[in-house]
Amino acid sequence: MRRTSARACRQRRVLDYISANLDGDITLADLARVAGLSPFHFARKFTLAMGMSPKRYVSRMRLDQAMAELATGRLPLAQIALNAGFSSQASFTRAFRRATSITPQEYRRQRALVRVPWI
Repeated sequence: MRRTSARACRQRRVLDYISANLDGDITLADLARVAGLSPFHFARKFTLAMGMSPKRYVSRMRLDQAMAELATGRLPLAQIALNAGFSSQASFTRAFRRATSITPQEYRRQRALVRVPWI
């Protein structure tokens, strides 16, 4: 029982760390340190628990955050890309399209259509 709760606590600490630092550089070493494991063991255990690598999980969380910002329609795409930790709008667009099959601009347009009140 204690082992399960310790594992759950460690996982919660790592996920909280990721959420709190999405706008910065998150390395495998940082996450392993938060979990109190070696980078090798951390990567293996994280992948087993979450079904994806730590790098892919962080990227997915950044894309989810970007999708929320796109839905509001308030920020330019370049700013959203930088907020999500991408080096450029082009790299953000590539990653977004790979994950969703549409561009960020198309996603924004679709979300804008959903928000239009019907008369």
